[in-house]
Amino acid sequence: DGVVAKLDSSLTTLLWGTYLGGTQGDAAYSIRIDEVNAKTFVCGGTTSNNIGSTTGVINPNYSGSIDGFVAKFDNANGVLDALTYVGTSAYDQSYILEIDKAQNIYVVGQTKGAYPVSPNTYNNAGSAQFIHKMNNSLASTGFSTVFGDSSNLTVDISITAFLVDNCNNIYVA
Repeated sequence: DGVVAKLDSSLTTLLWGTYLGGTQGDAAYSIRIDEVNAKTFVCGGTTSNNIGSTTGVINPNYSGSIDGFVAKFDNANGVLDALTYVGTSAYDQSYILEIDKAQNIYVVGQTKGAYPVSPNTYNNAGSAQFIHKMNNSLASTGFSTVFGDSSNLTVDISITAFLVDNCNNIYVA
């Protein structure tokens, strides 16, 4: 299971904490705070079909193999507000997330499936890395695309950094 916790600024008090997982393997990789809406967002990967997805999200159903996910928690008490699976029926992992000035959620990850590509976005069709923008409630996609080596669906980039700047430019390293 992944663990999500909020501690006070002096690290003397656990304000809230929760496990994030189901009956199989689960991992949480990245966490960001939406200070405008007082929400905590976490992304990761899972082999569980019962991690705690919610209704009204982009994808409430596990697609198979390994799926990425994005979860939204109330920052005051750690209650799960929303969770969507991210990915295809093949291997998918959501590694790093960002929040823009309008509180949209961006996630970058890896895939070995045919990840959806929005019209009019930069893409290398058939690549194994993705960027997915969704609204703050995780209910709709702004855009998604793939990038990297398009000669095969081999994960060929180890993503270590991801940033959405104040002009909504996107950086990946």
